Amino acid sequence: MAKIVVLGAGVMGTALCVPAAENNHAVLLVGTPLDGDIVTAMRLPGGVHPKLDDALSDNVETIPFDALRSDHLGDADYIIVGVSSPGIVWVTDVLNRLMTVARPVAFVTKGLVSAGSTVSTYAQTLPSRIPMMSAFIGIGGPCIARELANRLPTASIYACEDISIAEQFAATMATDYYRLSITTDVTGVEACAALKNFFAIGVSAMQTGYPDQKRADGQSKNPTAAAFTQASLEMARLCERLGGDSATAFGLAGLGDLHVTVGGGRNSRLGHGLGTGRSVLDVLSSDLFGETVEGVDTARALETMVPEKSSSEGEAPHYFPLASAILDAVIRQKLFSLDFSRLVVR
Repeated sequence: MAKIVVLGAGVMGTALCVPAAENNHAVLLVGTPLDGDIVTAMRLPGGVHPKLDDALSDNVETIPFDALRSDHLGDADYIIVGVSSPGIVWVTDVLNRLMTVARPVAFVTKGLVSAGSTVSTYAQTLPSRIPMMSAFIGIGGPCIARELANRLPTASIYACEDISIAEQFAATMATDYYRLSITTDVTGVEACAALKNFFAIGVSAMQTGYPDQKRADGQSKNPTAAAFTQASLEMARLCERLGGDSATAFGLAGLGDLHVTVGGGRNSRLGHGLGTGRSVLDVLSSDLFGETVEGVDTARALETMVPEKSSSEGEAPHYFPLASAILDAVIRQKLFSLDFSRLVVR
C-alpha cells in the first residue's frame, strides 16, 4: 500500500483520489486556500465534492491547506499536484517549505512559462525551482474529472524522464477503468497538455461558426473536422519547437486530449462564443467571468513563438494559420476568423 498526497481539491485532484483509493492506497487530499468551502463540504459525514457525484472512500482523508505538515509529505510515496496554472506559485512555496525528504511529484497542472522570447513547459522549469522533487511526472491525456470519478473507461498517459518511475507510478494508479500509457517524453506531454487548451478555442469556434439548423445540435461537422486536423499538425510543430517529440501530439497527450477538450469546458465555451462573432473580452467578461481559461494564458505564452502572419504552406515548420487566427482573437482583440483557403489539405 502506498501513501499519496494530493495538493488541490479541485475536480481533477479529487477525481484522481478515486482510482488511488480503489487500489487500497492511503490518500491525503489537501485543499488550497481557495478550496475552503469544498474541504468543509467533503469533511461532513458522507460529504461530496460540489462538482462530483459521490463521496470518496474511507481511505481518503481531506484536510485544509493550513493542516498540512512536513511529515505528511515526508511519509508520502508520491505527491500529486492538482491545481490550475495560477496555483503553481502556491504549490512551489508549499513544497519548498514543507518537503524535507526527496519525493517524486506528479502534475496535472497545464501551462507554459514564458520569459522574454523563451517559452518552456513546467517539466523544464519546475525541477530547478523545487530542489526536493526527486522526479517530475507529467499527467496528460483525455480525462474529464467527473467521468474518472464515476469510473467510466479513461485512458491517460504518465511521463517521466526515468521510465522506471513512470512505470511504478502507473502501476500504483491503474485500474480496470483507468488505463495508463507511459513515456519518457515528459516535455512533449506537458507541451501538448497546454497546447490542446489553446487549440480547442479555435476548433470549438468552428462548431458555432457554421450552424446547420437541420442537425439536432445545430452544428456543421466538416468545418470542425478540418480545423481539428489543422490543430493536430500545428500542435505537433509547436510541441517539437518546445523540445518535445512531435509524435506525442498524435497520441493521447495531443489528439486525445484535444478531442475531449473540444467536447466541453471553459476553452470550448470561449471558442463557441468566438464562433458566433463575439470578442474574447465580451465572453470573458460575461459568460466566463471570474473563471480561469487556460488556453488564454497559453496564447500569451505562445505570442513570441508564432509569426503574426503565417508564411506559405511550403514552409511547413513556420505554417500556423489556426494558431495565428486564435492569437489574433485572444492577443490582438480581433474577431475570430479562419481563412479556410490556407488550411493544409492532405
